[in-house]
Amino acid sequence: MRFSPRVVAIVPLLLAALTVTSVARPHSTPTPSPSPAPIADPAITKLARQQFVSWQAGIVNQHLYAAQVTEKLSDEKVADTSRALGQLGALTDAVYIGPWIDRSFPPGARGYIYQMRCQSGNIYLWLALDSKGKIATIFFKNRLDIETITPAPSPS
Repeated sequence: MRFSPRVVAIVPLLLAALTVTSVARPHSTPTPSPSPAPIADPAITKLARQQFVSWQAGIVNQHLYAAQVTEKLSDEKVADTSRALGQLGALTDAVYIGPWIDRSFPPGARGYIYQMRCQSGNIYLWLALDSKGKIATIFFKNRLDIETITPAPSPS
């Protein structure tokens, strides 16, 4: 089969045009990968849930707390906190937000932040355990303090 010289001249041009357009074809912008959610320790989550429900009920097991905390756990403090947390209704979920870092922690302490979701609202539970596993700090806040979550740069 013979092709006319005109067809023979057009074929390489068509192939060149197809090659150029396929290279110049715009590609979709890649979607950034989402940051992985922090992974909660099931034992800490269980403790956070138990403590929240205990504080709501006004029953605090002082044996779980470090000495510097138990001296601050007055009956009045427990009752006031219980009344405030009780207004939120039953606990429906505890969501791990991430680690909590504070320079005032004793050596070896680790902090955790949870959002405690209840029938009538949410609150954040800030919990720190000392190196012996005792509760070194616990408090409840209606908001997150970003400066507390993000570690400050080292002085050096």
